[in-house]
Amino acid sequence: MKIGNDLKSRDVDKKKSNTPARKAAGDSLFASALSRVRGGADSYVKEIEELKNEIRLAGDKLEQDPTMGNFRKFKELLGRFAKRISAEAYRLEKIGGTLMNPRYFEAIQVIDKEADELYRLIVSEQRNRMAIIEKVIGIKGLVVNLVT
Repeated sequence: MKIGNDLKSRDVDKKKSNTPARKAAGDSLFASALSRVRGGADSYVKEIEELKNEIRLAGDKLEQDPTMGNFRKFKELLGRFAKRISAEAYRLEKIGGTLMNPRYFEAIQVIDKEADELYRLIVSEQRNRMAIIEKVIGIKGLVVNLVT
C-alpha cells in the first residue's frame, strides 16, 4: 500500500489564516500581572540594598560615636531588615492538626535562597556591632534596676 503526499493535512501550515492578528503581548492580562510582579521584585531588591547600605553606615557611626541615638538607629535598621527579609524569603507551613489531635508542627521553608544568604552575611558582618548593642542593653537594664 502506497501513501501519497497528496494529503490535505500536510497543507495546514500553508493555508492562510483569516483570523485577525493577535494583540501585542503587553496588552494581555497576564503580561500586565507579570510586569507588576517584576516591578515589585525590583523594588524589593532596591529596598534591601538600601537597607544594607544604611545598616553599614549606622554600624560605622555607632562604632565611632556610641550614643543612644546611634544605637537606636542601628537597632531599628536591623529590625526592619530582618522583617523585610523574613517576609519575602521564608514561608511558614503548618503540618498536621486534626479534630482528634489538634497538635501541629510548623515547618519553615526557604523560598528565596539569595535573600537568606544575604541576611546571614549581613548578620555575620554586623556581629561585633550587635555585641556592642547587647552590652548597652545589659548596662541599660542594670541602670534601670538600680534606679528602681
